[in-house]
Amino acid sequence: MSAAQDLYHSKHYIQALFFGHLAIEKLLKSRIIRVTKKEPLYSHDLVVLSSHAKLMLGVKDIDFLAKINVYYIRARYQDYKKSLYKQADREFTRKELTAIKRFFKRII
Repeated sequence: MSAAQDLYHSKHYIQALFFGHLAIEKLLKSRIIRVTKKEPLYSHDLVVLSSHAKLMLGVKDIDFLAKINVYYIRARYQDYKKSLYKQADREFTRKELTAIKRFFKRII
């Protein structure tokens, strides 16, 4: 999460959202290891990972994770980056990172 914040302050908004996704992904994978005592799936899908982490999430949480999944895909592929550049301005990214941090702290 600190890397996401640093990227945000450096005005690298798409990369900040990407790292926000990565922070939640890594947290879910560590929880999977803790809960199952097995290696986590090779997946970047936060919804799938959350189910394997045995988190009891509501519909809003699942919808939130599905929305955050987009930042993994869009930040990695050039054709998606263009559309995200238009959307991910300072205010949009601030709101998204705030929500990501809130979720991160809840499941830690």
